[in-house]
Amino acid sequence: MRGEKNKKQTDITEKTGWSDTMGLTVWQRVLLGPYNKVAASLSKENKLFTDWKELKQVVLKSKENSDISSHMVRIFIETVKAKPKLIIELGTKRGCSTYALSQAAIVTNANLISVDIKDCSKSSEWENWVFVQMDDIVFSKQFVTWCKQRKINPVIDVLFIDTSHTYDHTKKEIAAFFPYLSKNAKVIFHDTNCSDWYRRTNKTIDRSYDAKRGVIKPIEEYFGKEFNEKERFIEFINGWLIDHDPICNGLTILKKIKVGG
Repeated sequence: MRGEKNKKQTDITEKTGWSDTMGLTVWQRVLLGPYNKVAASLSKENKLFTDWKELKQVVLKSKENSDISSHMVRIFIETVKAKPKLIIELGTKRGCSTYALSQAAIVTNANLISVDIKDCSKSSEWENWVFVQMDDIVFSKQFVTWCKQRKINPVIDVLFIDTSHTYDHTKKEIAAFFPYLSKNAKVIFHDTNCSDWYRRTNKTIDRSYDAKRGVIKPIEEYFGKEFNEKERFIEFINGWLIDHDPICNGLTILKKIKVGG
């Protein structure tokens, strides 16, 4: 029976692109799968013409619909622009963000270290990728020593956060890792606009869950200002450029900006 259930789940996922674990109804499974296929085929998203090898790879990978696929090219570009020496990824999962970050690390010759409480060691095939299976808050307490043992400067140029999406955990991550940011650091948060459903830029939709503002709220508290995560916005507060895109569960990028002389 268990094998039949697993096969049924696989069939559902392959036919519709939806996960049965999100509580889809029968009509959702029947109708939304074909809808997504048609929407994706008509979309002009990802029709990006470039000879840049690493970018082309990210574009191809982003055609595999996921809850972050619409942001993969942006993550790659923003990371390359930061010219990082050290990239820290908190939360690996299936490796979609890891792929974009690893391609950027190849371009900039950066160290990429990914941390996840689950075993995600198979999520990337890049030979220079370093995976640490550990609670990221625990890792933060060992961060300096861990880096020095491997002759890595413990200064973070790009910090990517996509973990539990809970308020308490996200707040702890900000407190734990922000002290290690470089003077020109960039921080990328995923799932800053998380609700029951999400839409990609290729017009496909998928099931998600309401994280109760678990990611955006700690960011609001850090900057002392409320944001409308349902809308696109750009703010500049206390030397930080805050750039938010609500699509595909939301992506918020913080960039340290030096102003004045």
